[in-house]
Amino acid sequence: MSSTELPQVTAGTRSRWLQRAGLAVFLVLLVVLARESARHSIDFPVYHRAARQILAGHFELYPQEAYDGHPGPSQGFRYLPAIAYLFVPFGLLPLEWSALVFYVLKLLALWWVGATIARRAGWPDWGFGAFALAFVIVGGYLAEELRFGNAHFFCVWLMVLAYDRVEAGKVLTPALALAVAIATKLTPLALLGYFVLRRRVSVVLATLAMLVVLVILPAGATGWTAYERELRAYSTYALEKVDEGDNYSLRGALSRYLTPGHADISHVDASVADLSPAAVNALWIAGVLVLGLAALFALWQASSDPVAKLLEFSIVLTGIVLASPHTQRRYFVTLFVPVVVLLTQWERLRSGRDRRLVLMGVLATAAPATILPLVFGGRRLALLYEATSPYFFGAFGLFAVLVILTLRCKSSFPVRSSAGRPARSSVDAGAHPVQQ
Repeated sequence: MSSTELPQVTAGTRSRWLQRAGLAVFLVLLVVLARESARHSIDFPVYHRAARQILAGHFELYPQEAYDGHPGPSQGFRYLPAIAYLFVPFGLLPLEWSALVFYVLKLLALWWVGATIARRAGWPDWGFGAFALAFVIVGGYLAEELRFGNAHFFCVWLMVLAYDRVEAGKVLTPALALAVAIATKLTPLALLGYFVLRRRVSVVLATLAMLVVLVILPAGATGWTAYERELRAYSTYALEKVDEGDNYSLRGALSRYLTPGHADISHVDASVADLSPAAVNALWIAGVLVLGLAALFALWQASSDPVAKLLEFSIVLTGIVLASPHTQRRYFVTLFVPVVVLLTQWERLRSGRDRRLVLMGVLATAAPATILPLVFGGRRLALLYEATSPYFFGAFGLFAVLVILTLRCKSSFPVRSSAGRPARSSVDAGAHPVQQ
């Protein structure tokens, strides 16, 4: 071995050891999160309790206040009654073991989502290293979601499943997946709207039919009269969530900046105005319309390019967390999907401008999720950071990047009009837009 080869071998060995050390640290963090989610979960005990109630033949799933039409406690079951039945298998196990199984299933869902997006993008490099990188970029959101034991990422998984199966030409599987997601969180209706725009009529009709079935099916166990009371309690309790304080969507950011009274135990008062809630809601609706028009502008022409389709799907998912009436911090785990989409394109990019756009999108996500929380240590600084709604601004930056990349992608690739007719493209189908 020559003297010039030795430093290269040493550098390569050092790089491998660093990679192994990084992956070891990542695995240790996953184990720590597993322990915390099993022993100190916050949201999962609500699901476990609902499952145990059904197993015991008790079908009143919501707080008693909700049945009386009044605000109830913040921690309670808020999904349609049919969703509680999906948690029944978890009710067969003790709480801690059940929470651990829930955690492991969520990690498997995370892996499946990343692998599916990579496959759709034609990216063969998906593996543990890529998974760890995507995980770290969205790290703060994922750690909180896994720690809390929330069901939100399963809704993301269901939407990815629906998208993937629709692209494969299926109808029943995506319809069932999307119907369950809508019955759980309602906001996945945006994906149904995307399928309407793409004229996937059979999928839309099948989804609506299955959603109706999910709404009325539990009446078979309770009787219709008792079930009507259950649905009224659900609507009361679900609507109450909209006005809770830990809101980082556009509506939450507007409320935090433009109305007073947020200096409670969770937030520092960051308000700069004293508008009425009605005025803030009007501004929120106007903002949602602007976001919707921007998304529609990017989505209007359909493309045969799989990357363009993934960018469109990412716009829909990012738009959901921005435009939702209420988005808690852990719901930003949704951004795992567009982050994976951007990562799949990095090595393929030839344009410096497109690479900068991808880097901006990744940093816009990683900064509020993972990087800045490490800087703002201490309770006072952490509360000040949280009060400024950085999660919204990061997601908004990502949304803007996705819109621009989608438009650039379609400007150089064969597209179809919204009616499905081919439109003229500036390049042949063989050249990827972001590789020029």
